[in-house]
Amino acid sequence: MEFKDRTIILGITGGIAIHKSLDLASQLVKSGASVHVVMTENATRLIQPLQFQVISRNPVLLDLFDTGTDWKPPHIDLADRADLLMIVPATANIIGKLANGIADDPLSTVAVSVHCPILLAPAMNGHMWQNPFVQRNIETLKTHGFHFIEPASGDLACGYEGVGRLNTVETILEGVSGILKRRDSEIAPTGRVDDLQGTRVLVTAGATREYIDPVRFITNRSSGKMGYAIAEAAAQRGADVRLISGAATISPPVGIKTQYVETTLQMHDEILEVFDETDIVIMAGAPADYRPREFTPHKIKKTGDTLTLPLERNPDIAEALGKQKTHQTLVCFAAETDDLLENAKKKLVRKNCDLIVANDILEEGAGFQSDTNIVTLLDRPGTCEQLPRDSKRNIADAILTKVITIRNGPK
Repeated sequence: MEFKDRTIILGITGGIAIHKSLDLASQLVKSGASVHVVMTENATRLIQPLQFQVISRNPVLLDLFDTGTDWKPPHIDLADRADLLMIVPATANIIGKLANGIADDPLSTVAVSVHCPILLAPAMNGHMWQNPFVQRNIETLKTHGFHFIEPASGDLACGYEGVGRLNTVETILEGVSGILKRRDSEIAPTGRVDDLQGTRVLVTAGATREYIDPVRFITNRSSGKMGYAIAEAAAQRGADVRLISGAATISPPVGIKTQYVETTLQMHDEILEVFDETDIVIMAGAPADYRPREFTPHKIKKTGDTLTLPLERNPDIAEALGKQKTHQTLVCFAAETDDLLENAKKKLVRKNCDLIVANDILEEGAGFQSDTNIVTLLDRPGTCEQLPRDSKRNIADAILTKVITIRNGPK
């Protein structure tokens, strides 16, 4: 990731994950960024400011009343020059301050002064993370355009296990890169690829779960990687993106409106609620075809050598959209193990899609959980375009380019 000539303010709070911020600052500097660190008083109790000063090669802002070398107050000077403010780790305290417009220390004052994107990477005890007031503050900030790198699950420093760990430095850097690229597209000169500007795109991703009892469910191997890549690519090309996600193995793209669902019926209802106001729908998610006929409210006990589980069909979401669409462009996926093109063509007709993205999930480098994919694009006029093995991010851009060609019509 290239951050050359970017001015990034790195806010440091007094979270136990602060040591990862040293690595983060180092990676940003190595990538060419101009990093300016602002620390809270509690942060200085965990790590000496000198360490950040040596790594960033810039003074660390600790005092609002530091006169600096210019007539401008240092926090205003930084705020005016910043391309991004990131706070890593972000404690419940700083989140609460920002959500309520409190500016009583250097970091919170810088945060209310900047006119650039703000990215928060929370890290805290799992009970603190789930506290309803903390969650309300987070939702408030998201409503006002703040970006978040969600915390990861695992062993916490406090001895608990659960959600609350600071996400990896690599994930945070990917989030920074995505935000800066989208910001570039908004302020870039004419000629940059913004071919989805003003277009409303709905993307589904991940696997749905159909519960048998409180312990067990039916699902599939979808990782969400393809759908997340499409959502990110569409946003970077200027689209207004809404992501509806089932279970996934990775974090969603930063800064994209994401609605989480569990079951196919929930995904069905969420899509239909916004379908009329959508221009492009890309069904990269993997909703379960069947669900248990009855949900057992108590865990099913072992009573014999076999268990019969009656299933009933879930609604076919893509087929329902194909019947209802008016102005929308509908893109469906066909994950197959046999007769790839024949099955994909049948789905194209039956579901009234405008484009089918077909892949053989048994082929090496394609399908579920892989970082790459090998797909064939089939449209209604009969064009069949096979794409070579490539990253899912590049495949996403190829799909979007094809969608734009379809929407523009024959020349």
